[in-house]
Amino acid sequence: MVKTFGLLPAHQSHAFKTAMGHSKLLYGALFDRHALWDPVTIDRVLSSFPKGYVEESDLFLILAECIANSVLHGQAEALGFHARERGGLLLLSFFQIPPMQTRVGLVLGMARSGKIRECTTELPGGLGFPILLKLVKRITISNDSSRLQLWVRKIAED
Repeated sequence: MVKTFGLLPAHQSHAFKTAMGHSKLLYGALFDRHALWDPVTIDRVLSSFPKGYVEESDLFLILAECIANSVLHGQAEALGFHARERGGLLLLSFFQIPPMQTRVGLVLGMARSGKIRECTTELPGGLGFPILLKLVKRITISNDSSRLQLWVRKIAED
């Protein structure tokens, strides 16, 4: 089941549900612009996200960074988020309307190579990717710049 935060036009809901249509979906959420700006949204996602996959504090920081970046740097009108297991990792995927600016990919490349100061020059603030790279195993951006994917190590089972 996909949770909806806010009111999305039918065409956006359909685009998100198509992009997030995986049989092994652990969690899915859709956000309109108002919900993206509402600080309560992250708490609602955290309270409904399945436990035992990722540390809650890590998930909070990932959500806060990705949602803030989608609004501030990407001018997102709507955002889809889903989580699923993939190859022993947890894949957290953010699907954005409209797509991210192409320079976001440039900043990710800078962050991967350790050029932290250059990140802040290219995008004001610009420290999101260096922070996220400390929490996740891998970050990718789709070729059409509509999707940001983070591969996270799952919590070790006892």
